[in-house]
Amino acid sequence: MSVVSPQSYLTRLRFDAEAAARQVSDLRSLAHDHDLAERIVDGLIARRAGLADEPGRSLTRVAVQRMPATGARMILAAAGELLVVGAGRKPAALLLESRGFTVAGTAGPVIRLVRRDASTAEVLATCAALRDLGVIAGPNYVTAVAPIGKGMSGLASPRPTSRCPADRPGGDSRGAGIRVAVIDTGIDAAAASAPHGWLDGIRVDDSAAGNRDLLDAIPVPDGFLDEAAGHGTFVAGIIRQAAPACEIVAIKALDSDGIGTDFSVADALFRLADADQAPDLVNLSLACLADETIAPVAIDAALDALSQRHPDTLVIAAAGNDGSTTPAWPAASKSVLSVGARDGARPAAYSNSGYWVDFAVPADGVVSTYVQGVRQVATATPGAWEQIEYDGGYAAWSGTSFAAPQVTGLLADLRSKGLSPGRAVAELKRRSVKATEVGRILESPQATADS
Repeated sequence: MSVVSPQSYLTRLRFDAEAAARQVSDLRSLAHDHDLAERIVDGLIARRAGLADEPGRSLTRVAVQRMPATGARMILAAAGELLVVGAGRKPAALLLESRGFTVAGTAGPVIRLVRRDASTAEVLATCAALRDLGVIAGPNYVTAVAPIGKGMSGLASPRPTSRCPADRPGGDSRGAGIRVAVIDTGIDAAAASAPHGWLDGIRVDDSAAGNRDLLDAIPVPDGFLDEAAGHGTFVAGIIRQAAPACEIVAIKALDSDGIGTDFSVADALFRLADADQAPDLVNLSLACLADETIAPVAIDAALDALSQRHPDTLVIAAAGNDGSTTPAWPAASKSVLSVGARDGARPAAYSNSGYWVDFAVPADGVVSTYVQGVRQVATATPGAWEQIEYDGGYAAWSGTSFAAPQVTGLLADLRSKGLSPGRAVAELKRRSVKATEVGRILESPQATADS
């Protein structure tokens, strides 16, 4: 089997080229085949029809609806929901309540309002009317592990791999004393206590509002792993492979389908902003497409709050997988370091790119920690399915979701050596090469053979 294995001072992640070939083909199709993307979105909407939040349990069990978009962009939002932010939010909320909306939660200066029967047109018209009155308002956009849900129907799903790394090394001080927050699907309890040790010390909260990845919950448990089950576990493992001694705090803002919202991600960021102990780094392996180039209103407010309260915290985000140069959020935010995937000195066929991308790394067939279970995926034969079993503790996965944590881990390593946030970023830039469309490229992978 041919394996791509970067041999540099930056990191020694393993890459599985056999698994990558299928995943990259799927990601390329999702990014460039509009009809396929439409079918996937239709399936996502049908799969989540009727889902609703459970008070005290979840911010992400939401039905989704399409939003108007230009070109081939797939913009989704939580059905019948909008957000109001800032000084005018309270009178705006009172006005909306008189029109049938219900306050479903608050996070920092953000109020989330819901009216389940509100159409997309009504939500957009209401937001526009509020903005005309000087109120910051926007739909509660879907924020996912990829713009339309990377793993839907098994497309680009993780693959079992024999390219397993050695167990977590003892005495490796890379990342020591550095605290990394991973905002994602949460963490799997079994993986966190696996013998390989890569996820040791990550706290798993099994309470109703905790951070445990449920793995099989959307729309109801059916005995198979959900579309993005194990995503946060995989991301945490990548960070630890670059910085084995760092502390990781797993925060769940996406469900096991890989779906979150502007509000759920902002809520996690506001909690970090309010915490006395600031994280040194925050990893966001998720992307949100919004109207034109306007940032999602809640995430924008939360990033601002985090920056003001903890100015030394670095935020790293995935650029997204829809093969576009149009900004995706939060990666495109000025206060965030955005990371894309590269193929040589060019963007990977699926990776977003452009002036707003800061770094790019190889992200095809990355090997990292994964969960136990069985996934059911569609085959090329209509109506036929195959089952994939994961029982080795590791998997191979592709996408910008797994580019971002490489940079997060590298920065954790540099910060642990006493570098300030600014100097750590400057050092990463010094060790990279500027390239067109992909920011600065890291790593010099070499192809090796492994039987």
